[in-house]
Amino acid sequence: MNLNLKLLNDKIKEINIPLSTLSEKMGISRQTLYLKLTGKRRLKMSEANNLSEILRLTNSERTSIFFDSEVDTFTNLN
Repeated sequence: MNLNLKLLNDKIKEINIPLSTLSEKMGISRQTLYLKLTGKRRLKMSEANNLSEILRLTNSERTSIFFDSEVDTFTNLN
């Protein structure tokens, strides 16, 4: 999965959901979520689906964030 971390983090900021709340809704620790959002740990497909629902992503946003062919996996935060 080519994950666009910048778009994902921008969306989290846009809806103004605290990471503690997001991690709780995902059923993972805040630390684990942080590692996934910084590219230090891979995001599972089930977690991507869960995030899509929690963040209420459109199909276009989902594709741009989770299947971006223009980014290298885990190297797109800079």
